[in-house]
Amino acid sequence: MRKAEVIATCLVNSNIFREIRDAESAVQHTFSNEFPAQDYWKWNADIDDKAAEHIIVTVGRASRINVKSFIEDLWD
Repeated sequence: MRKAEVIATCLVNSNIFREIRDAESAVQHTFSNEFPAQDYWKWNADIDDKAAEHIIVTVGRASRINVKSFIEDLWD
């Protein structure tokens, strides 16, 4: 699973977005705005499935998710 998909899944599970594609688009938009000098495609790498599952279970239903901080937390 890619990093943006992990964040997007949490956003959908938290009812912030209804569709995963909309949530992934929001993650990409946030990345572009907050980290304009960085490469989104390089950052959006695969992460271990167990780590992704743990993140989704832990964060996936939070009432508030800070996408910028989430992106930073998943930086290599």
